[in-house]
Amino acid sequence: MKQPQQLLFVCQNLRDAADPRGSCMARGSREVLERLKRCRAELGAQEAVRVMGSTCQGACESGITVLAVDDAGARFYGRMTPALAESLLRARAAGTAEEPALALRRLPRADLLDLSALEGEGGELQATQATQETQGREGEGA
Repeated sequence: MKQPQQLLFVCQNLRDAADPRGSCMARGSREVLERLKRCRAELGAQEAVRVMGSTCQGACESGITVLAVDDAGARFYGRMTPALAESLLRARAAGTAEEPALALRRLPRADLLDLSALEGEGGELQATQATQETQGREGEGA
């Protein structure tokens, strides 16, 4: 097997529900990983793109994180959803530019917890945070 051109790592860390940082698994990272794997298979991109779960990537407060690695280097993405993750994979597999909503989720190298780019999305950041908090409370009752 030859080395893939792209690597996508989806955080699969699960920590205690009382931890204020939260965890990607509690926020739905399993669904992101599964969607990426399905999309990769649909595109027939198994040799070009490797999709894997990872341990904690250290950007816990940034929501579900995905680390994309290629010859140009590594980029972290935060607050990922299954749809945005699929968009990332499709753009990388095709070698095309990422959509603006995805570009906004790129986390700055200097501070992986800096989500200021999302503040310009018409309150989307606050809506995402509220949804994740609700999901966290629902998960606690399970």
